[in-house]
Amino acid sequence: MPYANRFVGIDISKSSFDVCVLPDEEHATFANTDEGIGAFLALLGRFKGIERLILEPTGGYERAVEASLLAARMPVAKINAKQVRQFARACGQLSKTDRIDAFILADYGRRLETRLLDPRSPAQSLLKELVQRYRQLAHMIVQEKNRREKLTGKTKVLIEESLRFLSDQRHAVTEDMQLCIKSDPDLAKKAEVLMSLKGIGLKTACFLLADLPELGTLTKGQIAKLVGVAPLNRDSGLMRGKRMISGGRRQIRDALYIAALPAIRFDPTMKGFYTRLKTNAKPSKVALVAVMRKMIIILNARLRATVPTPS
Repeated sequence: MPYANRFVGIDISKSSFDVCVLPDEEHATFANTDEGIGAFLALLGRFKGIERLILEPTGGYERAVEASLLAARMPVAKINAKQVRQFARACGQLSKTDRIDAFILADYGRRLETRLLDPRSPAQSLLKELVQRYRQLAHMIVQEKNRREKLTGKTKVLIEESLRFLSDQRHAVTEDMQLCIKSDPDLAKKAEVLMSLKGIGLKTACFLLADLPELGTLTKGQIAKLVGVAPLNRDSGLMRGKRMISGGRRQIRDALYIAALPAIRFDPTMKGFYTRLKTNAKPSKVALVAVMRKMIIILNARLRATVPTPS
């Protein structure tokens, strides 16, 4: 096999995953089980010069494959599914099968720059799962409260019981998140740095640590774009459009929005920044997004300065 650089696309579903190795164009399918993942790792052992293995989020079905590859110290990149689909259309590939998707992922890695995933510690993995569960419970509580408004009698009593159970579990998950942070010195140090900024409490710090592991490793422009709070140009020819935010990680933006509200009330720096923007006739929403952007840039800088980046 004479190729020096190889790219492996992995399209993962609940029961199986398809693999494509480029430029060899070798395809294979494995069961999404421990045995299947082991067979996949054995296949990878046949190839030299693997530069990148590319996969996309699939609602959690990718976790076992991702964890095994990272444990084997393989160069893994996880790409946003929307970006991959847009890349496929740009290449003229409109058909969609598991085999084609694996090829598209490998081709994406071969043609475009991708960022490697860092291995997560057991505490980081647990924190991510707890944060995900917290969000699920919060969503279910909102749904049950909406149902309660339309009901009376026995059904309303049943929903009240469900709400008590969900609220108690959410409280327990919050405590588990706190214990998880305290159990890992690295996470505890990072959480302390994040909470040094007014508006960032324990829950917001947990959300940032779980869903934004790149925080503290990127430039201010990169972190703002990754979160989705960087204004993007909308210019073409003589037209000059409004700068708007787009894309990014919505869940992180939601957490920053909640954190920005007390920040513009109790943090003199953020309050002054917000007031200046409002004085300059900026709409309230635009000014608040600017505060969110400033907050994530400050957190990124503090984390980079305080916590050494692993080599």
